[in-house]
Amino acid sequence: MTKQIRIVAGESIPYVKEAFGTLGTVRCVPGRKISSADVKDANILLVRSITKVNETLLRGTPIEFVGSASAGVDHIDAAYLKTQGISSASAPGSNANSVAEYVMASLLTIAQQQGSSLSGKTIGLVGHGHIGKLVKKKAEALGMHPVLNDPPLADAGQINQSTLKETLGCDVVTLHIPLNTDGLYPTYHLLNEQSFTNLKPSTIFINAARGEVVHTRALLNAIQKKRIGPVVLDVWEHEPNINWDLFNAVTIGTPHIAGHSLDGKANGTNMIYEALCKHLGVEPIWDPAQSLPPSTVPSIRIDTHKTSDEEAAGEIVGRIYDLEADHRRMKELLNAPLEKRPTLFDGLRQNYPVRREFGRTSVSVPQNRRSLSQMLDGLGFSGISLET
Repeated sequence: MTKQIRIVAGESIPYVKEAFGTLGTVRCVPGRKISSADVKDANILLVRSITKVNETLLRGTPIEFVGSASAGVDHIDAAYLKTQGISSASAPGSNANSVAEYVMASLLTIAQQQGSSLSGKTIGLVGHGHIGKLVKKKAEALGMHPVLNDPPLADAGQINQSTLKETLGCDVVTLHIPLNTDGLYPTYHLLNEQSFTNLKPSTIFINAARGEVVHTRALLNAIQKKRIGPVVLDVWEHEPNINWDLFNAVTIGTPHIAGHSLDGKANGTNMIYEALCKHLGVEPIWDPAQSLPPSTVPSIRIDTHKTSDEEAAGEIVGRIYDLEADHRRMKELLNAPLEKRPTLFDGLRQNYPVRREFGRTSVSVPQNRRSLSQMLDGLGFSGISLET
C-alpha cells in the first residue's frame, strides 16, 4: 500500500516528508505554483492557504484526498470536492494560540511605544472562534475588558454579543473572522468606509484574520485622515501583490505569519496527517513532539521589582518573540523593485525564523510578584515559579 500512495505537497508545510513519508512518496512543490500537471498522477494533495484548490486544478486527476494544514478554508472549493467524492481535511484551531500570541505581542509592543497601559481598556473582538476565545482569555489576563461580536455564535446561543458598531467603538479592535462572500453574514469588506467611522481616533486596530475582510482603500483613508490609531496588519488583500502604500502607513506590518509559530505549523501538519491516516485506514506513527527542536529561549528569570506587571510581561514576551523584527524584515522589501516584492513576500513566509510559543518557556519571578505570575499564566506561559 505504501508504495502506491503518491503525495504532492506544498513545500512550506513543516515536517511534511517526516510525517507523510511514512505513508507514501512525497513530492514537494512551491504552494503558489502547484498545477494540474503536478497532480496528474497523485492520489493525495496537501496544501496551505496559498494554494487554490478547485476544478481547474483537480479536473481529470486521481486525487482522492485534499488536506489543508491551515485553519481557514476559503482557498478550497468544498462544493467541487464533494461532487467528485474527494475527501478533505483542514486544521481548524491548529495555529489559534500562535495568532493569539501575535495579538498580545502587538498590544504589548504598542503599549510600550506609547508609554501607556492596556489594563482597563476595552478590546472589541470581531469573531469569537478558536482564536477569539484565546485572545479574550489573554486580554483579560492583562486587565482588559472584552466586547464580543460574532453573529453566527450569537444565533446559536453561544455568546451574548454586542453590535458591530459597539464593538468597533472599543479602545482596541481585533479581527478573527473567516472570509465569507455570501450567506447570512458575509465578511468580505466588513470593515469599510462606513464601519471605520465607528472607530475612535485612538483605537488600536489589528487584523490577523484575512486581508479581504478589510477594504484596503478605506483603511488607508482612515489612517491618512487620522481617524484611527495604531494599525497592525498581518494579512493583506491580494497577497502577495499587496498595497505597499498601506504597508507604509501602518504601525506594524508583517507577511501573514501570525500563525507561523513552529508549534502551530506542526499542529496543522499533524491534524491532516491523522486525517489522512484515518482515510487510508492505517494507524498514525509520526509523533510531532519527536520532531520539534527545544525552545531557543527555554527559561527566563525576572529579578527586577521596578517594572509594572504589564511592563515585565512585555519584556518577557519580547525576549521570546521580537515582533518588530518581523516588521523590519518586511520593510526591507521596499528596497526591491515592485515586481520582485511578491516573490520576496512569499520568501519571508517560507523562510520564517523558528518561533516557539510562550508555553515552551519557563519563567521565574520574585516571590512577592504573584500578580505577575498570574498574568503570565493567563498569557499561556507554563512552568512559572516564584523565587525567594
